[in-house]
Parts: sequence; structure tokens; C-alpha cells
Amino acid sequence: MPKKKKKEKKEIIYCEGLGSGMFRIFLAFLLTRWVCIFATPELFAHLPQNASDEHRRLASEHYHRLTSLVDFRTLRQVLGNNTDYRKKFPFPHMTADNIFPQDILEAANLEIADNPQMENGCVKGNAKCFLNAKTELKKNAFEDDHQMGPATAALFAFLKSSHFIKFLETMTGIKDIIPDPHYFGSGIHQTLSGGFLQLHADFNRYKKYDWHRRVNVFIYMNPDWKDEYGGHLELWHRDLKRCGAMIRPTLGRLSVFSTTDFSYHGHPNPLMTPPNRSRRSIAMYYYTPTRPSSECIWWNCKSSHSTLWQTAACSSCSDKRCKSFKEIV
Repeated sequence: MPKKKKKEKKEIIYCEGLGSGMFRIFLAFLLTRWVCIFATPELFAHLPQNASDEHRRLASEHYHRLTSLVDFRTLRQVLGNNTDYRKKFPFPHMTADNIFPQDILEAANLEIADNPQMENGCVKGNAKCFLNAKTELKKNAFEDDHQMGPATAALFAFLKSSHFIKFLETMTGIKDIIPDPHYFGSGIHQTLSGGFLQLHADFNRYKKYDWHRRVNVFIYMNPDWKDEYGGHLELWHRDLKRCGAMIRPTLGRLSVFSTTDFSYHGHPNPLMTPPNRSRRSIAMYYYTPTRPSSECIWWNCKSSHSTLWQTAACSSCSDKRCKSFKEIV
């Protein structure tokens, strides 16, 4: 009997500096012994210098699947479903589901532990831990690339990509958008059971670059999230008497809103999750060199300010006296 041909194991290599366009496609076709991963500057600038080859390989695979599956056609559909973005009450915002590949979301969900190791009341290894009982309680932030798994790193690289920024510029009408290069407030956010984030408008300037903060983007990382857990993102009108939206932070949900000195938001009531559950999100902030004076207190956009904490007329969005939305989304 003829011997069975031994199946050759494919090896993954990084094909950088090998041209572009049709040449790269032709080259990939010729490389029958290898799986060719074309690395991109955005992704590899985002990964830590000492990341393992396996970490880089997985991150690169995830990133290329994101850019191929969440393509211009997909993002055009999101734009088509949110043509009213700029007219939304109480300020421009949108949510979208089923955009990102489920396996990448599930991988990121495992990388950001739902029930993390604790140290002195905070998540171990955090960059920041907020324990202020009046403004933000049990909120942890992670701002270091070294702490991000491959799927998480790929999602951040996608949010910083030209591909996604063009989508944001088209939807928001804001030109010359710049993603946060150093996780200045953005990054991985994790709020533990009993924690909350009081209503507020965000800090307005990135002083190092003299940029104005214009857009917030979140990808939520919470599978099987129940309404009784709380943690819904609340969006309030500037009069603080009307809540215009209540957004459930479910796994894979993309949430985008424009930020001004009057875009009051938060999840101000303590989380009612079981002790082993937390509220997690991937957050990216976007800036521009200038902004309209109408977005600033007293039309003064030159002055910088930190977070502007607020108290609404009602303790909850669901209070009938303040509820100005049809249903939770």
C-alpha cells in the first residue's frame, strides 16, 4: 500500500516589509508552507516590547480578523442604523451589538478576570483604584499594555486604527479625531460589587498635547448581565432633571457618545452583582486640536478642568419623575 503523505505542519511567520497590495496577496499565495501574518504598525506599537511570540501571534491574528470582519461594509451598516446620532437626546450617542467576533470577545472576557485577585480592597495590579464614597467607589483602571492579553490588545489596536477613526468622524461629524496614545484615563475599567460612578462630565483637556476631549467609546465585557445587577450607563440632560438613556453593559456592546462640559453620565447607584461578578469595559477616548465654544462652560474652551461631578434631581434614571426614555437598551 502506498504510504500516506505526512501532513506538513504550517508555521506562522511575520511578513513585514514585503510590499503591499497585490504583491502581498500573491506572496501569501506562494507561501504554501507558512501562514503569513502581515503585522501593522498600530498593533505592534501597542504591544509591550517584552511580549512573547505567542502573545504577538495571537494579537496579530485577532487584529486581522477584526479588520477583515468589522469592515467598511459592517461599519456602514452601523452608520445607517444611527443616522440620528447627532440629534439623540440628551446628547449625541449610540449603541450597537453583534459587531465584533464572538470568539475574540470571549477571549477578552477571560483575559479581564470577572472575579479578580484582590489586594487592600482593590484589584491586584491596578494602575488606579478609586475608593471615594461620594464620587467613584471600587472602580479600578488598568493603563499598562503589559497587563493586556492578546484579544484585549487587538481590540484596543482596532479602536485606535484609521479604519475605526474614519467611522467615528463620519458618525459624529467631528473632524481630525486623535485616539488617546497613552491611556490617559482610558484603558480597562473594572468596578466591583457595591461600586459606582457618580454622574459627571469628563475632564476636558489632554494638557500634554493641548487637545480637547471629544468622544468616548466603550466595549462592554459583561456576559449574562441581569438588569437587577444595575451598572447601566445613564445619560442625563444638562438640566439634570431628565434622564435620556439607560444602557445595559452587555458583552460586546459598543457604546459611543460625544463629550462636552454638559454630557452628564455615569452609573451612580451601587452595583448589586454577586461578589464574584464585576462591571468591566474597554474604554478609549478621542481628542481634537480645537472644539466649538458652545460645548464649553461660559463658552470658554481655553481653560482646563478635571471631572465635573453632579447630582441629579432623581436618584435613578428609572424614577418616573426624571425618566425620558422608552426602555432600557
